[in-house]
Amino acid sequence: MVKVSTGAGFLDTLLEGGYDSDILTTIFGPSGAGKTNLCLLAAVKIAEAGKKVLFIDTEGGIAVERIKQMSSDHETVLQRILFFNPVTFVEQNDLFEKIKSMANEQIGMIVVDSISMLYRLELGKSEEVYEVNSALGRQIAYLVEIARRKKIPVLITNQVYADFDHRDEVKMVGGDLLKYGSKCLLEIKRGEEFREIILRKHRSLPEGKKVKFKIVGQGIEEI
Repeated sequence: MVKVSTGAGFLDTLLEGGYDSDILTTIFGPSGAGKTNLCLLAAVKIAEAGKKVLFIDTEGGIAVERIKQMSSDHETVLQRILFFNPVTFVEQNDLFEKIKSMANEQIGMIVVDSISMLYRLELGKSEEVYEVNSALGRQIAYLVEIARRKKIPVLITNQVYADFDHRDEVKMVGGDLLKYGSKCLLEIKRGEEFREIILRKHRSLPEGKKVKFKIVGQGIEEI
């Protein structure tokens, strides 16, 4: 099975080689936990290896300065990361359809940060909940198909909300749609002193593996 590096040695070790190249990997956790940092690290690593990355940024938060911190060859890296910035759920849907035709052997990774931002906004203003959920389901299906057919790793981030029945737990936005579409689920928890990555689901690795880390200038570092 082909794997691609996460951009962090300790996370590669946790995943026994890195992200699987033919599946959807979802990183979920609260705002500010480090989800985007993980995406950028992987994207930089892929770009440094000579491949292109399709990076869909729905939150408008990609800092070029952060990429410069992560790579000594940032000029080349930035040329190889193609950024897309949909601002509505409809734009996101259109973009996902285009990406199917853009996925070729030059593309080393697809990143969606985050899959749920515009979905949540659309749910908030639309009375057609079923239609919005159906659209999200189709988007995830597009990504799963690209990963499986083209062997291009797809990395997405997702937001969470509190589970009122279990106060110490969180649930992913989009729920089962994301859970079933993703063969790898990584949860990030944020503490005062450190952050923690927990493997919540994987097709070939035991669930519950975890590692503590902190965000540093060049990326992330194990504690």
